[in-house]
Amino acid sequence: MIEPSLPRQDRRSFIRRFALAALAGPSAMVAACRYERREPWRSDWLSAAPVGYGRVTRPILIPWSEDTIWLDAPAAELPAAYVSMETRQAFIDYDFRERVYWELSAHISVSTGLWRLPLHGDPPKEPVMPGDVLREFEELSMREWDPTRAPTEGDIRFFRGRPAPITVELRCVQLAGGGQWFNAGPWRLRQRVPSTDPESLCREDFRLVGTAERFTDRECTEPAGSVGVLTWAGREPDERPRGV
Repeated sequence: MIEPSLPRQDRRSFIRRFALAALAGPSAMVAACRYERREPWRSDWLSAAPVGYGRVTRPILIPWSEDTIWLDAPAAELPAAYVSMETRQAFIDYDFRERVYWELSAHISVSTGLWRLPLHGDPPKEPVMPGDVLREFEELSMREWDPTRAPTEGDIRFFRGRPAPITVELRCVQLAGGGQWFNAGPWRLRQRVPSTDPESLCREDFRLVGTAERFTDRECTEPAGSVGVLTWAGREPDERPRGV
C-alpha cells in the first residue's frame, strides 16, 4: 500500500529501495526512455514498431504519494544535464554546456555564477531577476550528480538523442510491491530516442502526464478511484517558457 504519512525524505528513500528492487527482478520492465547501444529497442518493453517509435505497455509503477504514482523510465546512460528543483542545482556535462545554456534560455550571473532559469508557466519575455531563489541554480559537474536520487516534480534532464512520439498504455499493470493495479492511456508522449546526430539533445521534464484508474484486484474489476501519473516526458513547443 502507499504510505502517505511518510516524511518526504523517508518516502524518497522508500521509493529508491522499491525502484532498485523492481529493476533487479527478473520480470522487471522499463519505460520508453531506456535504450542500449547494441540493442536500440528492447522487445521486452516495446512492441514491434518503426525505429524511433514505440509502445509502452508494461512499465514499472512506483508509489509516489497518496494520490500519485511514478511511471519509471530508467536510462542506460548519464544525461548531458540534470536540473534539480529540490536542491536548486544544475548538473552539466561540460561538452554540452553551451547547448544546454541555450536550450534552457539561461542567464549566468557574472558575480555569483548562478544559472537563472525561467520555469514552466513563466511569461514568455519576463526576465529572471537576481535573488529569485526559485529560479537560481548552482552549476555543478555532471560527475557530481547522484543517479540514485529520486526526482522532484519539475526536474529537467537532457539526453543525447531526439524527441519522438511514444505511446504509453497501462492495462491492469501492478504497482511495484503489489497490492494495487492500474489502467491508463493510451497517451502520446514525447520522449528521447537515439539519433545519428552527435550534437542532438532531447529535453524531458518530470511532470504529471495524466491520470490512471486504480483497482484492488488483479483482474481490474474493482475500481478504487484514480491517481495522477508522473513520468519523464518532453513538452510541446507551446508548453515551454520563453521558447525552451
